[in-house]
Amino acid sequence: MNTVWKRAFATVAMALALPLLAGTAARAADDTALDALKLNQVRMLGSHNSYRRLPSPGEEQRIKAVALKYWPGLDYGHPPLESQLALGLHQFEIDVAPDAKGGAYASPYADATPEVKALMAAPGAKVLHVAGLDTEVHCLTFRKCLAIFARWSDAHPGHEPVVILVNSVDPLHIPVLFPYDLKFDQAGIDEINQDIIDVIGRNRVVTPDEVRGEHATLREAVTAKSWPKLGSMRGKFLFVLDGNDAHEVFLRTGHPSLKGRMMFGWFDEDRPEAAFFNIQDPIKNQDRIRSLVGQGFIVRSRSDEDTKEARTRDGGKMKSALSSGAQIVSSDYYAGVPDPEGFGFTVDFEGPMIRCNEVTATCPPTQR
Repeated sequence: MNTVWKRAFATVAMALALPLLAGTAARAADDTALDALKLNQVRMLGSHNSYRRLPSPGEEQRIKAVALKYWPGLDYGHPPLESQLALGLHQFEIDVAPDAKGGAYASPYADATPEVKALMAAPGAKVLHVAGLDTEVHCLTFRKCLAIFARWSDAHPGHEPVVILVNSVDPLHIPVLFPYDLKFDQAGIDEINQDIIDVIGRNRVVTPDEVRGEHATLREAVTAKSWPKLGSMRGKFLFVLDGNDAHEVFLRTGHPSLKGRMMFGWFDEDRPEAAFFNIQDPIKNQDRIRSLVGQGFIVRSRSDEDTKEARTRDGGKMKSALSSGAQIVSSDYYAGVPDPEGFGFTVDFEGPMIRCNEVTATCPPTQR
């Protein structure tokens, strides 16, 4: 090839490359700006009941036979956790139920493989929505779910932080459907904490100790807005126990300000352990959320619930969640989720699923 043609091709190649280089530079600038923000200064889009598969025809039939009026609110499901991570979600919710002796939730798996039967017969927290009724999930045990996140983290070093809500549930005692009366106790909550250590590892978890630092209490650190910057949280997870009042007591017992714990929790505003709040309706609680995020707390809210917004294509909750400043917004209808009824409803941040929060930070133009 002669010199003239070489120069011509070089000019064309440069012209084609410039937009790509500009895009890469813009993304790098966005990442740098994001890394400089503290955790309370961003917002994350996540999934509600992330573990729950779209019910199979058989499961749908069982639910309708027992609880027909509840079916419309259960007519949703999520792709596998790996797929949700690939889509860019940054917050997940895993429902866990106590099974200290093992076998309490094994009946739906009577015809399963020997491996599944053994898994369900063994002690340890199990993953399900409603015991004896709504049980189809992407991972049967808490440790199996954690292993999915750990493998993904291994394959994506330096990933942006991921928040996981651990929804500890005392299952309903329903004759015939679920004849057991089981509740989480101190040992059960301690076991969940240990599961995180064993499967994820201490070095990959942002803990209450890390946030508290030299402050006397976790609440003091949070209201001083001493959250870590995202750049220091890359490659890590943050866990929040999403339980009832008794579970929260178990979490803090012997662990003032959650010292030594792997999980944060929902605690009253005046408690030394206060850091996160779960306020699901951003429309009714707009002022409350704004007050909390203004003080430095992190609030999780929702953009839709029980398929109601999807059926009417109502984006009002998402708009309210964004204007309130809630840092974590959970949905059943992000782009890429199954849509069995063809609602055609999705919610998003009109950009990345983790971005600057204009209510709690001064955001660069590309992050607004």
